[in-house]
Amino acid sequence: MFMDWMANTAALLMNDWFYLTIIALVFWTIDKNIGFNLLVIFSLTVYINGFLQFAVPSAETSELSSGSFEFVFPPKEVQLASAFWGFLIPEISDRRYTALACSIIFFASFISIFHGGRSIQDIVVALLLGIFVVYIVYRSMDWIGSVPEPIIFSFSLVLPSSLLLLFPEGAHYAGLLLGGGVGYSFELIKNRMLFSKNLWKKAAAAIAGLVGLLFIVYLESLLSQTTLLQFLHAAFIGLWITLLLPMLSIKLRLCERAGSIRNNNL
Repeated sequence: MFMDWMANTAALLMNDWFYLTIIALVFWTIDKNIGFNLLVIFSLTVYINGFLQFAVPSAETSELSSGSFEFVFPPKEVQLASAFWGFLIPEISDRRYTALACSIIFFASFISIFHGGRSIQDIVVALLLGIFVVYIVYRSMDWIGSVPEPIIFSFSLVLPSSLLLLFPEGAHYAGLLLGGGVGYSFELIKNRMLFSKNLWKKAAAAIAGLVGLLFIVYLESLLSQTTLLQFLHAAFIGLWITLLLPMLSIKLRLCERAGSIRNNNL
């Protein structure tokens, strides 16, 4: 019973939609900047993990003439947990959340060792890669603050396209970066959604967003599984999270637009 619970928990910690749902809710109801950064962290972390699995020979085929050699491969759940929940530690800056985040990371590591058969080396590499992704995102935030908006927009187009060419099997995550980056750029420049202080309006926006997200996910079953369509479908998900739902929320008067006439009269 306990082992089944651990297996189900591990499956949850590896589930992409679990993280995307959290990212979407954060972006729609709490903080757009944190939500976007979490989207970038999630996409880059899983992309890197998949790229390593694809590019590096597996342990079964990695044998040196001097003896047997096993490649240290980072488990996805540990790498993602360390990057995703670890990023929020300085953002939230609360002892209770820090303890919670460390517990999640430790639990993911524990499951990988005792249920997934991973070694301590695997866990250490996963933790280091997760920390590295967080470092990249924080450094990028400093760089973005001093770069003109047209260059940022161009970068949001070039980087995901380059990642797609480098590793087509990572089309989903390259697409999320494309849609999320383009949508976030337009959201900051044109849409400029402000969160409502009314909890009912926040809840309505979140429900509308999740319903739309489920519909977009369903559309994938109607598409042929080509790399380009997977890339575009994931880009549409990124656009829905960062731009389309915020636009819809303003149209439905579930939130305000910064600088609007109606908002200036309040």
